[in-house]
Amino acid sequence: MSFTSLKKQTGASAPVLIIFLGMSAVILTLVFKLYPPIFEHWQVESVVESFEEDSDVTELSVSEIQKRFNKRLVINNVRNFKSNEWLFITKDDGLLTVEVNYEVRVPVYRNIDAIMTFEKAFEKKF
Repeated sequence: MSFTSLKKQTGASAPVLIIFLGMSAVILTLVFKLYPPIFEHWQVESVVESFEEDSDVTELSVSEIQKRFNKRLVINNVRNFKSNEWLFITKDDGLLTVEVNYEVRVPVYRNIDAIMTFEKAFEKKF
């Protein structure tokens, strides 16, 4: 190997490495801050889907459905769900509707927040 061939094989420069590490830090910070609300919503979705599969849900009253919903949230370890504000249950004209609609605000850095909107609903005839 000659000296000229070694000169051509240079690695990443320090500024490129610093930019790469900075971008990686920002991406990892976002992932670690945004994943918990997303995971919690997956748990809420599984609760809503469990009512879709439940055959006797149409025979229950709205308050009983809400009680069962809250119990299933506790079983799934969902702690930040405000069911009195974000859960809407209606029984009209032979149609049961369970709807979950809410937003979560996550502080990312100082005055920068991420707002995530989640929705899940199902209807069942009785």
